Amino acid sequence: MTTAEFLAWDGGGHVGKLELVDGVVRAMAPASATHGIIQGNLITAINIHLRSSGSRCRAATEAPVIPPFGKRANARAPDVTVTCVPASASPTFDDPLLIVEVLSPGNESETWESIRALAALTSLKEILVVQSTLLEASVYTRGPTGEWPIEPSTALAGGMIRLDSLDFELPLAEIYAGTHLLSA
Repeated sequence: MTTAEFLAWDGGGHVGKLELVDGVVRAMAPASATHGIIQGNLITAINIHLRSSGSRCRAATEAPVIPPFGKRANARAPDVTVTCVPASASPTFDDPLLIVEVLSPGNESETWESIRALAALTSLKEILVVQSTLLEASVYTRGPTGEWPIEPSTALAGGMIRLDSLDFELPLAEIYAGTHLLSA
């Protein structure tokens, strides 16, 4: 399947997240309740920050992003994507500034594969990876010459993440609010 066919496809009745990887549709395991709460908390906090700061950027959940390599046969769907490109009728989120992925035990290898594919986008400045089984979030910030760090900036329980691309700080407690992890 090509990217254009995938983006025009109705999903064939499948309910849940789909990605196109090398021309093959990949169904992702359903998100756990914890994963969904984390994703919801992040999209809410990011959108509130963007709107209150007057930013022209916008965030969406699972919006298709086309990796720079294999454009004709790949479309990824990060948990949260932020772009500053003006809104259009495009079915994709072009030139993302930030992607966020929530790692779950059932999707970890596929999620890292998607992160690696999207890391080559020149517009991408940061990648936030949030664990769904423990209180931990890691931020990878692209260096001034375009390189990605070997080691991310990591926040643990009681900590805070900093997203330089959005000039935004967020306590881990807000990311995990409403989950069993925060009350454990």
